[in-house]
Amino acid sequence: MLRRIPRERPSWRSVLELGEREAWFPLFFDRGLREDREAMDELMAKGEVVFVHDTIDAQVGDLIKTRHPRQPAFTEADLADKIHQKLGGTALHDYGRWAFFPWSRRLVHLLPPAEFFELRSDRNRNKITRAEQARLAKIRIGLVGLSVGNAVAVTLALEGLFGELRLADFDHLDLSNMNRIRCAVHDIGINKAVICARQIFEQNPYANVAVYSDGLTRENVTSFIDEGGRLDILIDECDSLFAKIKIREEARARRIPVLMETSDRGLLDIERFDLEPDRPLLHGLVGDLTSEQADTLPPPARIGLILRVVGQDTMSPRAAASMLELGRTVRAFSQLGSDVTLGGATTSIAVRRLALGLPLASGRVFIDVSKALETVRSPELPRAQGNPRAEKEAAFIREVVQYATMAPSPRNAQPWRFHHSDGALHVELDSSRVADLEVGKPWALVAIGAALETLQIAALAAGRKAQIDLFPDPQAEHLVARLRFTELPGDAAADPLFEQITRRATNYRPGTRGNLSPVHAQVLIEAAKNHGARLQICTDRAAIEELALLMGEAERRSCLSPKLHESYFREIRWTAAEARETRDGLDLDCLELSPMDRAVLQIVRSPDVAQVLRAVDGGEAIAMRTTQAVSSSAAVAYLTMAGPAPHSYVRGGQALQQIWLTATALNLAVQPCNGLIELFTRLERCNGAGLDAADISAVMEQRERFSRCFKTSLNDAEVMVIRLFQADPPTQRSLRRPVEQVLTVVAPT
Repeated sequence: MLRRIPRERPSWRSVLELGEREAWFPLFFDRGLREDREAMDELMAKGEVVFVHDTIDAQVGDLIKTRHPRQPAFTEADLADKIHQKLGGTALHDYGRWAFFPWSRRLVHLLPPAEFFELRSDRNRNKITRAEQARLAKIRIGLVGLSVGNAVAVTLALEGLFGELRLADFDHLDLSNMNRIRCAVHDIGINKAVICARQIFEQNPYANVAVYSDGLTRENVTSFIDEGGRLDILIDECDSLFAKIKIREEARARRIPVLMETSDRGLLDIERFDLEPDRPLLHGLVGDLTSEQADTLPPPARIGLILRVVGQDTMSPRAAASMLELGRTVRAFSQLGSDVTLGGATTSIAVRRLALGLPLASGRVFIDVSKALETVRSPELPRAQGNPRAEKEAAFIREVVQYATMAPSPRNAQPWRFHHSDGALHVELDSSRVADLEVGKPWALVAIGAALETLQIAALAAGRKAQIDLFPDPQAEHLVARLRFTELPGDAAADPLFEQITRRATNYRPGTRGNLSPVHAQVLIEAAKNHGARLQICTDRAAIEELALLMGEAERRSCLSPKLHESYFREIRWTAAEARETRDGLDLDCLELSPMDRAVLQIVRSPDVAQVLRAVDGGEAIAMRTTQAVSSSAAVAYLTMAGPAPHSYVRGGQALQQIWLTATALNLAVQPCNGLIELFTRLERCNGAGLDAADISAVMEQRERFSRCFKTSLNDAEVMVIRLFQADPPTQRSLRRPVEQVLTVVAPT
């Protein structure tokens, strides 16, 4: 249904007949006109006005002040005199316009249109000049979709970036929409386009808005674009694939530019059909698909195309994870109020550039605030300049943290943050880098333990001793350790493992099935004992083959499980460019994969494929890679700590790094194989989190088989399973995030 403000002013009775849920535009009264004055008096006499807001004296005073910017202050007498001169004999009560909002029954006294616009846009100067503001006031904009689009529309109205705004949405507000649409609970059930129009009128009652409460359809698309004057800009914020393509078909035919904001990573999409009338729709991402063809696609195919359109390879990990859960644990696309608000800002800036003829090319741009915040450096750092002692301390902290970031972490998540202040280095768990904190926290603590061990060794090499205090503040949930450093005598010996820090790496190559020297095995066991850990080493060939089968099956189950599939693939970096951009996760080029292994991962990446394989108990190709790798090992080692408490996992991580650096010094290759232990943890310590009945039964059986190879106890913290073998160095090593992203140094005051 098309709703325009009537050219002939309707009576207040007819407006009220629309009802509280249907009324959407204000009614004006000019008390300089007799019929308006009588109508307004009748409206009030009938008791239809619930609230009267009359601040016209303040508005006129504000207008006068803005017109005299060189006069720093007005006395009350001066201002009253200028207001009197401005009114020119008109009674203050009759000056300007009175706007009646039928949905709230409020009557508001306002400046007349030209003065209202002048004063309302005054603070835009000179970011937007008066001439530019007048030019923008002639622009016609069409906006389809009023969830993300609500923030866009309201921001456009705030800046006065249109002469006419046409809003299209068929949907009504649900409570679940209110995480991103700024509205009131009494708006639930009202059409989203109507809600948005009201919001705009409440901030600018003189705005020109049209409402299409049936959304964009085949029947009204021509009216939406052309009626009342052809649109200058189209903004797509709808979910319908048909509507997305139809908008662009019509826009391209009329040479109208199209903008789209996806509310993830600040992605703004720009298509300059006004400059490139032959440009492929959506940058060619949908090929030659027409809107009519899109409407006949089955739902899975539509979802696949929408994923391609929004950028499945460039989405944030959390958005991609949520997208994979669509129709499983979430019923609609996940969006955040902060992201949507940002989208309103970026889209409005793009509109301004288009309308003013400023450079703006077709393409896609990311205004990724989260990514930018990751690279923020502490503003206190420059304060150390000129203070040699502070500079030396900052350089030392940066150096040891640089080594700490080389420590291993599960799937290269790097779940740590470092903060140096008041003479201490605080090491914190960065929970934002642990997808499922309940299950993943033990392994994150293991990683932090490995980083702490590396810090100690690096500090010793720099002539300092690190005193580590674990979990020093019970009230600081994420504070894992506090370190203080003391100077050592000049003749203090460095730890011989220091040289191995930069050599240590995860090696995914196959082994040669050689034997592990008993001497080497004993050295590794002693390295574990140094931190109170227990390292069991299995060299029996039959037991290794059994462990290979168990670990391969754990890999297959983690990959195919409906609840684990997403987390399994989330950390994979599929291209070198993606690995360089994130500098975390598992770089595919580091995994030493055969072409067949790569193909398997690419195919099973699809949750639909995984679902089919699980249904038929397939996927042996997934297990084969791990099975063959473990089978080629000289030994499989199982590291545990007494007591499954957080301290145990941190100390276990310290022991792990000691073992790994020692193995590196012995020229042994190391690869963690913790998939099986993670399944055990889900089952036994996390109430089966992420596992269904079939998974639980299988994992229980795997636990029994695993216990025949190693001595296990529920009273132990299972830290890590690693394979030890002989192999050439890895082809490539995983990247690490820069120190600046993980370290904050606050200089002493």
